[in-house]
Amino acid sequence: MLRQRALGFTLVETMVTVFVVAVGLLSAAALQAVSKKAAIDAMQRTTATVLAQDMLERIRANSLQIDCYVAQGAELTVTPPAATCGTSGGTACTAATLVGYDLINWWNALDGASEKIANGVGTANAGGLRSPVGCIRRDGEMVEVVIAWRGLTAITQGDDGDADDPTSDECGEDEADFEKDDDQSFRRVLRLQGHIRRCANTPCAIATCATP
Repeated sequence: MLRQRALGFTLVETMVTVFVVAVGLLSAAALQAVSKKAAIDAMQRTTATVLAQDMLERIRANSLQIDCYVAQGAELTVTPPAATCGTSGGTACTAATLVGYDLINWWNALDGASEKIANGVGTANAGGLRSPVGCIRRDGEMVEVVIAWRGLTAITQGDDGDADDPTSDECGEDEADFEKDDDQSFRRVLRLQGHIRRCANTPCAIATCATP
């Protein structure tokens, strides 16, 4: 009489199955973390693109004051002085004072001042970019807006002088918030250029820059 063969899994088979499933779950969790960081970095870059375009349009609308935007926005790392016109002062902006109004509002957008979150001792900005730096430059009729901020992961920075590599730009390159192991591996840079004429007639009379 033949003995009936037992059916089921052995202990070794069960342990191998558990191990394979555990490795798969851990890999999925790690991939989810990487994907989340990539999504946040992409969202930050989209925000920087929108804000760079916003400043170009502000300058284009007040093109007589290009030199003032460049002088006062050469590198913004902290909140500019309060504007003397617009909603803060209740008076209408002139072409000269509009520069200060635009810069303070642009910085508040970069720094996320419109969104607040409780941090235990008060509130902190929750929107915008992490550790932003804004720079405005002009070369003839070409205006360039550069925005640097801190990303979530370290990347290789351009140090070969390649003009097409945004990370080779000098905007915010000395900021400590971007550093890791004595380099700026967390630094992200976006550069946006636009052709803006100062006015329709040549020569143009440029108004004196007003202190914001």
